[in-house]
Amino acid sequence: MSEPVLFRDPQGFKFGPRRVIGVRYEGDNKNGEIPALWEKVFMPRWQEIAVPECIQECYGVCRCLPGRPAGQFEYIAGKAAAADAPIPEGMLAVDIPESYYLSFETPLDQIHAAWDFAMDWFAKHPEVEGFCTPLACECDTHPCFEFYPPDFDGTLYLYFPIK
Repeated sequence: MSEPVLFRDPQGFKFGPRRVIGVRYEGDNKNGEIPALWEKVFMPRWQEIAVPECIQECYGVCRCLPGRPAGQFEYIAGKAAAADAPIPEGMLAVDIPESYYLSFETPLDQIHAAWDFAMDWFAKHPEVEGFCTPLACECDTHPCFEFYPPDFDGTLYLYFPIK
């Protein structure tokens, strides 16, 4: 298994804003709940979301759950939505703000290794300050996310907002 590739500009790069509408999971994904969320819950309903014609992107938005055991998080499988798109029943909207980001590229089949690699990379580079750190978590307003481009061919990108 090869190491995920890091794409980094010393100043980072701007991305956003995006409104994402999708379905939610809370937990630790120990039993593969996230792939099931995509396949069995989100994909059958994804056409219910009104999207801008020029943006056909999917996202896996990750946020911490304060007060929950270590390893527990919130995950939203969704797609970019129009600013005025109604939220279908059983779904929610989350905003990804305009911010600077670092991005890690990875094949889908190495996504867990890529998340681990990214966490290790940030631990080894304390000069790069993220919005979610052991000392302070601001991922409710600046979440990390998986970016699945319109031409998704098995390669995706992990985005981490930086200050």
